[in-house]
Amino acid sequence: MSGTSAAVRVDPTEMEPTMTTDSPAASDALASLYDAGAVRVPPWMAVVAGLASARPDGFGATVDWLVANKAALERAYDEGKGARLRLAKLEPAMTYEPELGYLDMAKQDHALRSRYLFADVVGQRTFFQTAVYAITGLELPARHAQLLEQIGNANLQIDIGAWPLAVTRRVAARGGSYAEAVVGGMAMMSAPVLAGAAAADCARFLLRVDAAQDEGRVVADVVTDVLARRERVMGFGRPMVPVDERVAMMHKLLAEYGRDTQHYVTLLREVADAFFAQKGLRTSSAAWAAAVLLDFGMTPVQVQAVCNFWISVCVYAQAVFATERGLVSRDG
Repeated sequence: MSGTSAAVRVDPTEMEPTMTTDSPAASDALASLYDAGAVRVPPWMAVVAGLASARPDGFGATVDWLVANKAALERAYDEGKGARLRLAKLEPAMTYEPELGYLDMAKQDHALRSRYLFADVVGQRTFFQTAVYAITGLELPARHAQLLEQIGNANLQIDIGAWPLAVTRRVAARGGSYAEAVVGGMAMMSAPVLAGAAAADCARFLLRVDAAQDEGRVVADVVTDVLARRERVMGFGRPMVPVDERVAMMHKLLAEYGRDTQHYVTLLREVADAFFAQKGLRTSSAAWAAAVLLDFGMTPVQVQAVCNFWISVCVYAQAVFATERGLVSRDG
């Protein structure tokens, strides 16, 4: 992280010599910078790793935090870069029992939740089944996994008008590496209205409506209250494109795989009818993904993760495609 922008001049006498590490966020940021230096992460991406822990409130606060803590962050990065390589270390409060996964030296196998990859997974489950198991702990039968794989296929839409993919293209076409382009695109996927975040928001809403029904409320009345408060629920209405072309294919898949009468899919139909009748809003694919994954027993955060697992492929594809092609000459 050496070097200072010519537009930002900092008097070293006005800076604290080290970062105050009495907050967990600061300690985590320094640890991440150390690890980034150890494995030679480019400095600017190391900053991203540190900011993920610090999470300053606001754009200006982010810049201020980086400037105020430049010396400590740079020192942590340089120390990691100069030290003998070791495995990353987490504080005890961040280690769980049982762990999600680890290398079992005695068995020469990798544990994953309650399974072992070589003994229980390889040759017995598809990669998608294993990915869902890793993310959620749910062991999907092959046919259920096939349904989710086909929903993933229906959502593999790599349009450069999509904001994460536009950022990916800008980075890669200007000479950024594959990894740099992916970082840019994945950062855009953290928007609360895109990809898995939208599905997770809809999942939380469907759980809320379900609870209201259990209390005797009518679905249409819940939607009326939401609209009266001008509360926005992701999955209803789609910016720029009024009808989500993916929804019809998802309905076809649900019928084909016998999942079109499950609880949350049925509830979503009732909610969708109310939103359309009262506001003219149609569902997006995020809403149907939310309902399908809830019916498999997933939580909203698991819904977000699985949806992003589908969509992240689009970022990877754009990063490769534009890295290989760069800028196109328009002369002549």
